[in-house]
Amino acid sequence: MGLDWSDAFRLEHRLDAAPPNNGLYRIWYENSDAPLAYIGESSAIPSRLYKHESVFGGQALFAYVERSDLEAAHKRTEIETDLLGAYYLAIGETPPAQFGHSEKVPPNDTHG
Repeated sequence: MGLDWSDAFRLEHRLDAAPPNNGLYRIWYENSDAPLAYIGESSAIPSRLYKHESVFGGQALFAYVERSDLEAAHKRTEIETDLLGAYYLAIGETPPAQFGHSEKVPPNDTHG
């Protein structure tokens, strides 16, 4: 979709990444069968990543995209929905932990 994603960071180093408040983010694991574990949007990305670390573990990777036009929730949600649709078309299913399916994420002790 032509988004300018940040470099990849581990969730345990999320503060070093200095993510913006508004934007989109994606979470994945190295050496996983699924290209992404989760796609999200938020007006408080640092806080969301903190919460996600307890589900995905500190070794999970994330990247974010910041755009000045994403301050409104409906704009972020629209792009998130488009990303999920593109993922579904490419992979044939949604990211494993999408829509509250955190049970599809490996246990924290196997993440790293």
